[in-house]
Parts: sequence; C-alpha cells; structure tokens
Amino acid sequence: MTMSPQASKRDLAYALAQRAKRAGETSPTVRGADWHLATVTAVATDGTVTASGIRARRAEHYQCPAVGDVIILAQSSSGNWLAEGRLSTGGDAGWVKATLTTGFTHDGNTNGDVRYRPILIGGTPFMQWRGGVGITYASNAIQNSGDILATALPAALRPTSTRSLTAACSAGGSSSLSLKVDGRPDGQLRIVGTTTSTSDTYATPIIRPGWVSLNGLQYPLDS
Repeated sequence: MTMSPQASKRDLAYALAQRAKRAGETSPTVRGADWHLATVTAVATDGTVTASGIRARRAEHYQCPAVGDVIILAQSSSGNWLAEGRLSTGGDAGWVKATLTTGFTHDGNTNGDVRYRPILIGGTPFMQWRGGVGITYASNAIQNSGDILATALPAALRPTSTRSLTAACSAGGSSSLSLKVDGRPDGQLRIVGTTTSTSDTYATPIIRPGWVSLNGLQYPLDS
C-alpha cells in the first residue's frame, strides 16, 4: 500500500522529534546538570577516580578514595564530571562500650563509661575515646601491664604503629597530674607511667592515680 504524502510527513516529523528527544536526554547542554550514584573502579594519582566508566575529578573533601566506594557523580551543564564524595554504607559505628580487664573499671572520677568509636576526619580514619577508667593496683603495681581492655580491638580499629597521647589523671595517689596512654598496634590501650615506689621523692615518685580520663583522646589509624 502506498503511503500518502501527509502520512510520510507525519512519520518523518515523529522520527525527528524522537531523535531530538534522545539527543536531549544524553546531552548535558540540553538537559542541564545532573548527578547519579556510581561505584569507584579505579583511583588515579592525579586527583581523579573512574566510576561507571566515567573519569571524574575528586572534590577536595573526598579524601582517601578506594575501589568499591559508592560515590555521587555530578555533571555540569557543560559536560564536566565531579566526584562529590563517598556515601555511607550503613555500617557507621556509634560509641561502643569497652570491656575492661581486671584492675580497671568504668566511670573513673564520674567521667563516664569507657567508650570508643572509629571516625573519619578529613578522609583519614581515626579512633576516638571517651570516659574515665578507674584503676586498682596489686602490690603497688598497675595490673595487666597497664593494658585496660579484656580483649584486643579488631584489626580494623588498630593503628599501624604506636600512638602515644597524654591523659589527665587523679591528683590523689599521684605526684603527676597526667600519664601517657598508648594506642597500640596489637589492639590494646595501655596506661604508661605508674610506679611501685613507696617513697614519694623526686627520684622515686609515687604515681598511682585512682583514675585516668580518656575524654578527648584520638589518634589516626593509618600510616
């Protein structure tokens, strides 16, 4: 059957309209800016990542990118791509109450229970601590070599090397108002600097505080 000139024109107009629609849907200059979720498949050293087959420059706040990150890819109306940053995977940890070993108790000096959590600061993973640990001594010595945890922290929460910090402590029973606290790569948190001395002199000070505050202590987990 022969198509009339009018029908041919209608079909041609429809085909052209559909073609223009498809072009507009894929052209950022027509549809404007856009964004979508994507999974990183490659990380370059020039500040870009590849996700969904698209190479995009990272925003300054998107630090420590890794393959497998779920990110926001944004495209400007001029066609430029931007990796906005990593999204939560739903596994974000809140404060966890630590299980303490013999010789150590929670809520030292009413500073609260000993708790910890991993966080990201500027893209770097950190471990944060809070609360107060009460200390009891055996034969004037701190117990468990000063390691306060009943079980070592999991590998993901351990620093790559020792992190030494300063923590406030009780004035009672101690000639020092602070002690060293080490976040250790073996997964322990260790109180360092107590003594077994019974004669409080400059050479042999008595440093056996009844509590140590962990509030404000934090250290990086990466190298």
